[in-house]
Amino acid sequence: MYDGLTLPNYLASVADSNLFGSLAFVCLILILTGLHRRWRDQLWHRLLTFICLTTVVVMELVGSYYANLPPA
Repeated sequence: MYDGLTLPNYLASVADSNLFGSLAFVCLILILTGLHRRWRDQLWHRLLTFICLTTVVVMELVGSYYANLPPA
């Protein structure tokens, strides 16, 4: 039974992919490189940290929104 490409189906496939593992790995690298002042003060490190934190917040907001929708 194929329901087509809907947003809930897309989000379910993204959740089952390696998105969370990849995000956790990138965050781990940023944590380890953040221990050194020379790397922490670089623009690329600040930008990647901001992107990782923003991604976590957006995933939480989207998940909370769809979790609170009434069942179809």
